[in-house]
Amino acid sequence: MLGRIGIALGLCAGIAGCSETDSGAPGGTTDSCGAAAYQSQIGHAVSDLELTPGAKLRILGPGQAMTMDYRADRMNIETDSAGQILRVFCG
Repeated sequence: MLGRIGIALGLCAGIAGCSETDSGAPGGTTDSCGAAAYQSQIGHAVSDLELTPGAKLRILGPGQAMTMDYRADRMNIETDSAGQILRVFCG
């Protein structure tokens, strides 16, 4: 009986350790990459921004493959086929 209670308490403690915190991960409310400053550019041409893609910036066209690794300091700019900005987000 005590063994089962110990196992149950251990599982509860393990699950509690997996609870979500706002660490800047997807769904968080932090703006660690500076994307908020570019929200007003949605609908404009990405070429007007004169930004150079690199380690901390990705410009993504429709259907373009991208890695799924999350980097809080990287800004992503999603565009349509005409080069108009659809979304700006961290990750």
